[in-house]
Amino acid sequence: MAPTVIHIQGRATISTTAQRAVLDIHASDNGPDKNAVSSNVVSTVKSIQADLDQLCPRLENGVISPSAPVSFYSIASLSISAADEYDNRGHRLEKKLYTAGSNIAIHFRDFACLGEMVVRLSQIPYVELRGIGWHLMDAQKAELDEQARLQALEHAMSRAQAYAQTIGREKVTCIKIDDAEESWPTSRVRQTARRATSASTFGVGVGIDFEPQLVDVSASLSVEFHAE
Repeated sequence: MAPTVIHIQGRATISTTAQRAVLDIHASDNGPDKNAVSSNVVSTVKSIQADLDQLCPRLENGVISPSAPVSFYSIASLSISAADEYDNRGHRLEKKLYTAGSNIAIHFRDFACLGEMVVRLSQIPYVELRGIGWHLMDAQKAELDEQARLQALEHAMSRAQAYAQTIGREKVTCIKIDDAEESWPTSRVRQTARRATSASTFGVGVGIDFEPQLVDVSASLSVEFHAE
């Protein structure tokens, strides 16, 4: 009797606590005076940068200290755009509306420091807090990626054996494994009893009691079996 071909999509997910948090900030202003709006943004960014430099001291070789609460930050170039303005009757005015902006991404090791920074930044004019991304370090991500793939394969093998038993086949042989699909980490809110009040889309408190999210590392494999 010819073997029965069984195709299985094995899946697995491993959850762990985030190791890093990335705070995304947008500094912007708009108005009819191009120099004024750009100056407001530049001065705001410089003030934030001065604070960040205190949070990521550097060693003698110029590398940020591994014990610093902030491991890295980046500041995008200043952008300035102009748009036409119109009166109540739809007539275009001679003056323009200028908008200046710059994005800042701050990578935190210390989540208590993150909570303090969120509070401070929320009180600064021209600053918009756009969100927090939760991440794993590369080594941890690679380790969990490998574990998730192996668990996905075990899931596929277990299901194939169950199918084979149901149709009266005793021997199950894996003949093909396709792991071309990448695994991917996603963050989700961890259930917690700790108080978290306000702060719009962040889900963070107004103090420094900051709870990191869980990160799910998922993998999917296509596996083919022969059941005899």
